[in-house]
Amino acid sequence: MKRNVAASLAFAASLAALGLASTSVHADSGQLSPERLDDLDQWGYFTPEFKAAIHDYVESKETLEKANAENKQFALELPGLQKQAEEALAKTVALRQELAKYEHPDETDFAALQSQMSDPNARLTDQIEMAQAYVWAYPASPHESEAQQFLQQAQKKQADQIQAAKDAEAAREAAHAQLVQRALAHDLSVSEWRDFLRDMSQDDLVKLLGRPSSSSGDYWTYSGPWIVDPSTQQKVGIQINFNAGRVLTVDEIPPPP
Repeated sequence: MKRNVAASLAFAASLAALGLASTSVHADSGQLSPERLDDLDQWGYFTPEFKAAIHDYVESKETLEKANAENKQFALELPGLQKQAEEALAKTVALRQELAKYEHPDETDFAALQSQMSDPNARLTDQIEMAQAYVWAYPASPHESEAQQFLQQAQKKQADQIQAAKDAEAAREAAHAQLVQRALAHDLSVSEWRDFLRDMSQDDLVKLLGRPSSSSGDYWTYSGPWIVDPSTQQKVGIQINFNAGRVLTVDEIPPPP
C-alpha cells in the first residue's frame, strides 16, 4: 500500500510538473497544491484513499513551510524581544523596590517622627504638626500611643513657653509701672534715671515729667528734689541732654556751694 501511495505521489508530481494542458490546472508554478490535485482528480487518476493521503501530505507540507517561515521571522525579532523583556524586568524590579518603601509607611513615618522629636534644633511648632499628623493618619498603628505622648509633651512644652512669655511680660509691665511710680515720686538714682529716660522723646518726657524748669538748646533742667546727691545726701535737680530730640544723658545738678 505504501509503495502504491508513493508511486501515486510521484506520478502526481510528474503530472503537476508537466502541467497537462488538457486539464484545468493553474498555469502558474507546477507546485503541488490541493487545487491542482482536485483538477487532476477530475481525470480519475486517484483512488479515494490516495486522494486523502495526498491532501494530508500537501497540507502538512504547507503547514511546515509556514512554521519554518514564522520561526525565521521569530529568530529575527528575538533580540528585540529579549531586550524588551529585559527592560520590562528591570522596570518591574525598580517598581518593587519603590513599592517596598510604601508597604509599611507607618513605620517609615514613625522613624521620621522620632528623629524630629529628638532634634534639639527642631521648631516646636513643626514637632507638634508632625506628631498630630501621625496620630490622625495612623490611628491603628502600634506606635499610636507613643506618637500621642510625643504630641502631648510638645503641646505642654508649647503651653509652658506661652505661659512663661505671658508671665515675663506681666513682670515687665509691673516693673515698669513701679518704676514710673518711683519716677513720679522722685525716688530714682542717677543710673535708674538714665536707664528709665534713655532714648525717650521730648514730647514723651513732657507728658511724664512736665515742662522743664529751664532749657537751653539741647539741655533741659529740672530743678528741685529729684535725686539724692551721694556726697551730701541731699536731693538735687537733674539735667537732661538731648540728641536729635531724644534723651542722650541724664546728670545731677551740683548742689549750690
